[in-house]
Amino acid sequence: MTNPFNTLFGRLSLMTVSLIVLVHITALLLVDRERGQIDTGHARQALLLAVQAEHDGALAASHVSAILGVSYVKAGDVIAAGCPAPCENTSGPFERDLRAKLPTGSQVVADADDGTVWVHYAGYPDWLKLRNSMLPARRFLGASATMLVLAVIIALVGAWHLQRPLHRLALAAREFRIDHRAPVVEASGPRELKELIGDFNQMVHELAQAGQERAVMLAGVAHDLRAPITRMQVRADLLPDEANRRGFLRDAESLSRIVTQFLDFARETADSSPRTNVDAHCRRHYGDSLADDALVRLNLHAGDGFELPLVDLDRILTNLIENALTYGEPAVEISTSRHNGRFTLEVRDHGGGIPGGQLDRALQPFVRLDEARSGDAHCGLGLAIVRRLVRYNSGAFHADNAADGGFVVSMTFPA
Repeated sequence: MTNPFNTLFGRLSLMTVSLIVLVHITALLLVDRERGQIDTGHARQALLLAVQAEHDGALAASHVSAILGVSYVKAGDVIAAGCPAPCENTSGPFERDLRAKLPTGSQVVADADDGTVWVHYAGYPDWLKLRNSMLPARRFLGASATMLVLAVIIALVGAWHLQRPLHRLALAAREFRIDHRAPVVEASGPRELKELIGDFNQMVHELAQAGQERAVMLAGVAHDLRAPITRMQVRADLLPDEANRRGFLRDAESLSRIVTQFLDFARETADSSPRTNVDAHCRRHYGDSLADDALVRLNLHAGDGFELPLVDLDRILTNLIENALTYGEPAVEISTSRHNGRFTLEVRDHGGGIPGGQLDRALQPFVRLDEARSGDAHCGLGLAIVRRLVRYNSGAFHADNAADGGFVVSMTFPA
């Protein structure tokens, strides 16, 4: 299962949300606690003034009550006046701190709904009512939760916008890696990210230009060679000596095949020929006539939906079968299947395979592992052409040695 935090967005989100929650908890445990201590100190001072004013006379008590917002309530009327029944000590942090600052035996009752605090000062017969002395718990928790949610949403949106340019850059790099034409990535985000995207776009442009120049040169050379090769074939037919004539024709045919491979490798898009069913094509061209000699075995189960451009399919199979018969051993197995909405085409031989350390080299263009065959119409482009054609048709290419011997090329295409 994919780890959702093993992405830039996941890690940025985790880091920022964790930091916000940590700061929020710190504010609750430390800052709010200190604020509560200050509030209880102010409440204690107001209570002392109210009690002292009551001793000084009714007029003084009236003035203090109006200024401080303290009301005097008879003990028998305290519940009727709004004190939460049974009007006994409550155990919130504000009440505990305030009781600790009052004489022993004082009672403190808080109404969490409206923030009113009821106090029975030790040694004083009446109750004192302090309006709006504390922040109601519901309002405080609601505001705190709202701020936390908003902060988390802002953090997630910020992380998403920060990773979007990098995500686009990664997609473009992946497309470029598999020989697809990479789109120009929009430069956005911080300055360093814009510079990175700009450098990537410039690099892709320069590499694309170099690739086009190489393809034009390769195609031009191959095209120009066709005319002299054709003349060689015509003149070879006029030779009186049979051995020389066959040798010239064989060499001309080898040159012609090399030129064809050059042109195939130089092409930069999928072929526009009509699409054909892969299973039917394999049966038609590699079926009974070859099966009798045990050169090719077919195991076709993809069905009617598996189609590829006719020219590309023919070149893929021709290159792979020729490589299998040249460097491997028969029988060559051609298999097709469909699994999880994807089609698979496999070509396998039963030879000795390729040494593990040379698998990557074998897929590079113009690399021949068997130099003894370098003059036999083999220029090291077979697997490179197949991989390029597969990618042009939105497929995935994989080549490796089979577990029980031989070399197998597996190509997967979207359904």
